[in-house]
Amino acid sequence: MMKKLMIVVLSIVATYQSYAQESTTGSANKKPVAVQLDKTPEALGISQQTRDRVKAIANPPVNMALFAVDRRQDGDKANSDVIMIVSIDQQTGKVKLSSIMRDTYVKIDGHGMDKINAAYALGGPQLAIKTINQNFGMDIKDYINVDFYTAAKIVDALGGVEVNVKEPEISFLNTYLDEIAVYEKIPAIHVKSAGLQKLSGRQSVAYTRIRGVGNGDYERTERQRSVLVALFSKMKNSGPEVFPVFASQVLPNLETSMAPMALMTFAGSVLNSKNKVVDQARFPLDGQSVGKRINNIWYLTTDLKVTTNSVHNFIYKGISPAAK
Repeated sequence: MMKKLMIVVLSIVATYQSYAQESTTGSANKKPVAVQLDKTPEALGISQQTRDRVKAIANPPVNMALFAVDRRQDGDKANSDVIMIVSIDQQTGKVKLSSIMRDTYVKIDGHGMDKINAAYALGGPQLAIKTINQNFGMDIKDYINVDFYTAAKIVDALGGVEVNVKEPEISFLNTYLDEIAVYEKIPAIHVKSAGLQKLSGRQSVAYTRIRGVGNGDYERTERQRSVLVALFSKMKNSGPEVFPVFASQVLPNLETSMAPMALMTFAGSVLNSKNKVVDQARFPLDGQSVGKRINNIWYLTTDLKVTTNSVHNFIYKGISPAAK
């Protein structure tokens, strides 16, 4: 497994280096946007108890945070519309996705109790990661972030994604497309029918923002994961020809704290994994949370110790919440 993974990683690295050496004139920035984090355990909110627990696990997964921020213009201090923990099994390359509901009521260091999605706007990725680690006993050290526009570019670079759009979702999807079109000053291409179909970058981003139909934010996290799983699947099924696309069009649209080799290893794990199924979960679970109005603001409240146990069962022990 490791030999095959290294072949994949080295192929990506070689391709990436060749593109990185090219001219960066115009809009073609060939490198990911690098953000330096203070990675000391204290700065990231990784407790000694968490460190001891992870050390006691044979071959623990590598966990990283995935954010998508509601940023329309450069410089916006935006909340994180998407909050996920991406877990990679270091031996098999198996991927797990854990969505964190953005309205979850948590403690944000230095700011008191608030919705977890506010952490990114209040203190950027450093505070956002620290908030996840402190409230859920995690050991996350790195992150990847995209906004509306970069996410759309990534999907388009990979040729779109197959998504099953439901009839009631169409009008909401098109409304978001019209909103994006105003900012980008280009015509919106509407989705006209329901069913399994290829969505463009802008269409898929609009799809992931839908929450006015179905089960609100709960179902929106499902849409977000479905698009991400479709992207993973497309990359894995594309073969070696995806390497130049990944290096020249995907990587430059990522904002990340990961060192280049770590990012390549992560990508290689995903591309080389033989596991076709991506395990998914959303936290807090329905039976472990309740919506409450506090100071006239709606929050999703939960017993954080109980939810932390559920998160750990899924990520570290392979116990699916659906199996309970």
